[in-house]
Amino acid sequence: MNTATIDFDSLFHNSAHPGLQDLAKQGQVRHYRKNTLLIDAGDTGQVIYLVLSGRLREFAMSSDSRPREFTLAVLGPGQLVGAMALDGGPHCASVLTLGPVSCAVISREAALTVLRHNPALAMDLLQLAWQRVRLATETTRLALFSDAYSRLSAFLQRQNPSGLQARDHPMTHAQMAQQIGCSREMVSRILKELVTGGYVVRETDKVYRVCKRLPLRW
Repeated sequence: MNTATIDFDSLFHNSAHPGLQDLAKQGQVRHYRKNTLLIDAGDTGQVIYLVLSGRLREFAMSSDSRPREFTLAVLGPGQLVGAMALDGGPHCASVLTLGPVSCAVISREAALTVLRHNPALAMDLLQLAWQRVRLATETTRLALFSDAYSRLSAFLQRQNPSGLQARDHPMTHAQMAQQIGCSREMVSRILKELVTGGYVVRETDKVYRVCKRLPLRW
């Protein structure tokens, strides 16, 4: 699909980074099915992706005999994927679509040209990069220096900032385990105890929601 068929003015009307519209117009809109691997860690990127709709998972994988995955971030509309391509170096993480996804796909050369002539857009990209660095730092800190319960508690509260009114997506216990770096069995055991204690409820849409303040320790 050509970018001419997309109403970018409406799409980015409420965006916190309106300069991304100029970047999107330099690319081609492409659509991807669920479980499409857009980026494989170690590859040298030649394009960047600006997410228009859908969700993607950025993850790292161990290289041992029993490979394990660790989710670094879940990305959605208005976020950039594969920005590491801008410096010509290899990607340090893989990216997989979680469902149908639409992206504006922009070549490295086109993106750099736009950035050279648009300081406001360059600042927008810096702000997005800072947000990702903060998230990655917090994720790494929790993975290295806290137990499984503390990591799951922090994850649940990030997903449910407003209790039962929070917008969320269904996740399996295995997907939660990938998010916090522990086993599926551990997630299942902790969630069962939290539900029994009345701290968390499991809705009919299979979303776990925090309904009262979680204990600091379990």
